[in-house]
Amino acid sequence: DKMIYINGLEWNISLVEPHSPMLRRSDGTITLGVTDNNDRTVYMNNRLSYDMFDRVICHELCHVFSFAYNLHIPIETEEMIADFLSTYGRDVIAVADDILKEVLLVA
Repeated sequence: DKMIYINGLEWNISLVEPHSPMLRRSDGTITLGVTDNNDRTVYMNNRLSYDMFDRVICHELCHVFSFAYNLHIPIETEEMIADFLSTYGRDVIAVADDILKEVLLVA
């Protein structure tokens, strides 16, 4: 397990078995990752491939940042943002980094 700090708040990343009750959503379904604001823990399925872990942790970190910065986003919108971040976030940052390097080298 790992501890992280977001906006001065301590959060834990906890790896759990795939059928752990910690991965159960409010509707009873089991998911790959859950962010619990009550205990400031992200629970992650411990059997994910590297690529799937990357996508799920990026998704869950979107929820962490929303909680840590006290953002009140309707859950449907927050889920769309988290899905977008988990799918395209690394590409967006890579392109931004490339542009930033070029602009700073030219300036």
